[in-house]
Amino acid sequence: MDIDDPAYWMLTHGETSSTDVYKRGCYICEDPEYAQMGVSLCQACAECSAKAGKPAGHVPADDEECDECGWNARVAWQNEQARKD
Repeated sequence: MDIDDPAYWMLTHGETSSTDVYKRGCYICEDPEYAQMGVSLCQACAECSAKAGKPAGHVPADDEECDECGWNARVAWQNEQARKD
């Protein structure tokens, strides 16, 4: 690994990302190198969280749709932008 690569510094200095959701079987949630390298991690779903009153649901870091309810972050963002116009 290149010593000038920011990921090298993060891996050698114990810097990690954190997440508020975890889904068993999700390859991103279960791979500690994702957190060590500071890449995007899975997120809670806005819809599931609103219903539960706490972080809930699971939107994979490499997707935009909740595994639990189907809420789509991109569609929600586009709707919000349309309301602003």
